Parts: sequence; C-alpha cells; structure tokens
Amino acid sequence: MAHDVNHSEMDVAAQVRSALVDTISPERYELWIAEDTQWSWIDGALRIDFKNDFTCQLAKRMLSKDISAAVQGVMGCAVDVYFDVRPKSKTSPSTEIPSADIGGIRRSEPRSVSALSTVAQADDLRLAKQASPQRLQPSQRLQESQHLQPTPRQQNELWEQFVQGPSNQLAWTTANLIVSEPGRLSPLVLHGPNGCGKSLLAASVAERLRTVKRMRRVVHMSSEQFTNDFMEGLRGGGLPMFRRKYRDVEALILDDIQFFVGKKSTIGELKHTLDNLLKAGKQVVLTADRSIGDLQALGSDVVGRLRSGMVTPIFPLDEGTRAEVLTRLFTAAGLRIEPDIVSQIASRAAGDGRVLSGIAKRLMAVSSLHAQALNWEQCWNAVYDLVQSTQPVVRIADIERAVCSMFGLEPESLQSANKTRSVSQPRMLAMFLSRKYTPAAYKEIGEYFGKRRHSTVISAEKTVSGWLSEDTQLQAGRGLTIRDAIRRVEAELQVG
Repeated sequence: MAHDVNHSEMDVAAQVRSALVDTISPERYELWIAEDTQWSWIDGALRIDFKNDFTCQLAKRMLSKDISAAVQGVMGCAVDVYFDVRPKSKTSPSTEIPSADIGGIRRSEPRSVSALSTVAQADDLRLAKQASPQRLQPSQRLQESQHLQPTPRQQNELWEQFVQGPSNQLAWTTANLIVSEPGRLSPLVLHGPNGCGKSLLAASVAERLRTVKRMRRVVHMSSEQFTNDFMEGLRGGGLPMFRRKYRDVEALILDDIQFFVGKKSTIGELKHTLDNLLKAGKQVVLTADRSIGDLQALGSDVVGRLRSGMVTPIFPLDEGTRAEVLTRLFTAAGLRIEPDIVSQIASRAAGDGRVLSGIAKRLMAVSSLHAQALNWEQCWNAVYDLVQSTQPVVRIADIERAVCSMFGLEPESLQSANKTRSVSQPRMLAMFLSRKYTPAAYKEIGEYFGKRRHSTVISAEKTVSGWLSEDTQLQAGRGLTIRDAIRRVEAELQVG
C-alpha cells in the first residue's frame, strides 16, 4: 500500500487511520479511501491528500464524520481536518507506511478509480465539480459526540469564567497547583452537589493544561463515554486501541465517576487505567456528585487509589459567590441590574450555578420588554417561580440526620437527655439550622429535640451565632470550625 505520512508525525496519523479502520471496518475503508492517499499531521491538524479531486470529494462526503470522530478519539479533542488534492510531485515513496499498519489488516489489490466511480454514481457525481482544499466546519464535526470538549472560544474563557469563593477556595487552589505542576497531586477528586462548579473547574484544568503546559494528549470526557468506549472495545476486539486512547495520555479527566457504580468490568478497567497513569506520574482528575465515603460501591481497590490523591469537596455556591456569578452573567448579557437587587436575588436563590444561569436568561428576556432598567419588583416577579421551585424542602428530621452523620452520632441521639459536649454542641447546631431552614417555631423545635423549652432553642441560636462571629472550633468536631460544620451540613441538605 502506498499511503504516505510525514515521518515527524507518523504515529499520530497512523493512529488516526487505525482508529478509522476499527470504526468503519477495513472493507468500507478500502471502498472510500483510494490506494495512493497521503495522510499527514501538520501544525496540530490532520491533512489528507488525494490523487485527484474526484476521490477527494467522494471520501469527504462519505467519511468526514467518521474521520473527525477518529481524530477526536485519538487526540481527545476536536481537531481541524483538511481534504486536499496534491500535486503529483508530492508523492514520496520513501515515507510509506506498510499496509499492515492499518489495524494489522493487509489490503487487497489496489482498487482502481474506475471501480470507485461505479459506487459513486449512486451517491452524487456533482462532487467532482468542487476543486479547492476543504476544511471541516465545526457544524460538520461529530456534534452528537459525548466528549466534553468546549469550542476554542469557550476554552479560552473557561478559566476566567470560574468564580472563586469560600465554597470552592480549596478546589480552586488545588487546580492552580495542578496547572503549575501536573502529576504532583494525582489523582484529584472533586466532589459536590449538582451545579457547584466541579465540571466547569475540571474543564478549566483541561484547557489550561493544553494552553499553558502545551500538553497535546489531554483526554476529558464523561464516565459514560469511557464506559461506552470500553464496551465497544470488548465487542469489536478493539481493547488495544481503547487502552492506547486512555493510558497513553498526559492527563485524563473524567466527569461523574458515580456512573461506574454497578459496572464491574468497567471498574476493573478503570483500576488498571489509574494504575498505569499514576505509575507514570500523569495527572488524573475525577469528579463525582458524592463524597468518597459514598462511593464504596466502586470497590476498595478503586476507592483506595482515589484516597491516595487529593480529595477536595466543592460546596453549593455561597451567597457572595452567587452574587458575583449573577453580576458576571448580567454583565455578559448587557443587563443593567442594581447591585442591591443582585444581592437580594442571590440571597434567595439556590447555590446551583445552572439555576443562576436560568435566572439571568429569564431577566434578559424580561428586560427586552422595558426601556428602563428593571426594578426589584419587576425582577422578583420574573424569577419568583424559578427561585421557589429550586429551593429544597428541608425538615427538622433532615437536619438531624445530616448533623448526626457529620459528627458520627447515633440516630435520635440529639433527642436524648445527654448533655455532654459531644452531643450538646451538635444539638445546638441542629436547632440553629432548624430555625434558619424550616418554618418551625421555637416551641416546635424544642419539642422535637427531647421536649425542651423554647427558651433552650433561643439560647442555642444565640450561642451558635456567637460561635460564627468568632469562627470557633467545635470540640465535638475534632477541630472542625463552626463555619466548616455548617457548610458541610448545608452541602448535604443542598441549601445555603
């Protein structure tokens, strides 16, 4: 076979061709790709040169999506693909790749152009009239792909889009350390409820590793796509290609690893993939919607490897961060919203970034109906139903359960007569949160927590408020500050 590839990037082009053959089958590859086609990887783009315009247009029409998918599978991100017709002088027999390089399958006798033309008549002979190099437009790429790769413009903005605050400060600092020194804190596990920004931060890390560290093999995708690729590899005998895709990388970033729960074969493959990458000192970033303690179904082997790295919680967006996010969204949409109105909306909205985005879009639509800047009444009337529908209903029992879980107490221990600090401090915290997040009166709260008087609940509320002003460490929490304790309970309740 006479397929020519630039020697300096031969491996990349050969991997793309191998991935294409694995995807579409050798028979279909032989049908649409002429024998003397040249493949080259130049300046971060794939270039495919054909002998004549007819075969160029034919291959572009039939295989453009499959080729884009193959490139994306090998490189881990969308890459430009160019179809061109080469001058005869560009042929270089000295750089040929043996026929066995395409998926280990040797091709049959060269297919003539006349044979291709017979097939092409059923497609569209009008293609032969187009005669300039063709670049795949973004809309022609594999739009249905589940790879979590943003557009180039989005990639440049991701790092700046992330809003720092008390709810994500540790995660943000860790992300900066990873970008500065990839592999040092690996694996990194970001966990938190939906809408807290963990996926955005993971995508930001991927973008920075590509642009700042110039890493060419950064794979960022969902755990569902990892599972689908693995299953396809099992069915089609393509496990070697699958393992090259996920193990021969500089950084691997997987979103929503809780998706692996219950998938024993995939969990086993994930364990071996982690072993390979961590042994080689590569950076691994994983996100989950729950803590490591709630991921025991992944097995002790995988959980142990995750705990050996950096496990970082991200909490629901606090009020200040919500206000900053809304301000940025309003500014980007060209909305003029007074700062005090932004603060009031932020104080009522849930700590979910997606909800905040929905609020901004709702107000953008409403503002188009008014010539003047929106006032508080107009804003609140526009978003009231959206804000109220996203607020979780919290019961005193929910708060009791969350507090007991955090402090390691037995259920209903807060309702007992025990007055030791290991129980009394969590009880006062639970009373404080019950006043904050439920409509229950002092008397009702006191009755729930061991038939105590309403004055006891008032005292507990004042005590916890004093702790907050001094950021006191709780003896019952083994050095945990009151702010951290409240933040963790709020994260479990998805309030705050």
